[in-house]
Amino acid sequence: MSEKHPHPADGMTLQVQVETPEDPAWMTIINPRSFKDGGPEWVMRYGNPESIRYSVASLLASYDYLLSGNIPAAQALLSLYRYSSRRFTKSPGHGSR
Repeated sequence: MSEKHPHPADGMTLQVQVETPEDPAWMTIINPRSFKDGGPEWVMRYGNPESIRYSVASLLASYDYLLSGNIPAAQALLSLYRYSSRRFTKSPGHGSR
């Protein structure tokens, strides 16, 4: 989408690399910063769910993959924590872009 007309889901999710026993995998997580504007949960309840349906589908697919047993939960959580730590502690004031 253009800067004049940003997509409703812009900034709501992050792509995180999760290390698996075989290969790295990418998962979609909710961007913690998105909650200041309501986040995907608010949009799904009170806004226009149609506008962010693909982002929410990606979140659900990532959650389903995590629960599938294809990746050990402890390993996935460590990857998510490491990613969050690197991303949100780079600059003062909780993160960088």
